[in-house]
Amino acid sequence: MLTRAEIFDKLKDILLFTDDKNRSKLDTIDENTKLVTDLGFTSVSVLYMVIAIEESFGIVFGDVSMNDFETIGDVISYIEARVT
Repeated sequence: MLTRAEIFDKLKDILLFTDDKNRSKLDTIDENTKLVTDLGFTSVSVLYMVIAIEESFGIVFGDVSMNDFETIGDVISYIEARVT
């Protein structure tokens, strides 16, 4: 079972993979960081993130939309509920 901190660390790698421009922001992001407002995510960025999360964590996203994930914490909570 992964801890929230371990999920967060893996998610940081995924965020970097999803959009390299986030490299400069990785040291300052936390669970309250907003995907759209703070990181500039688009629907395409979220799609890439979802695919990478599915592969990395071995989970399958159900019927979710970009609006389901406002912050990094929302994404971590979603993953945490599925990898336990």
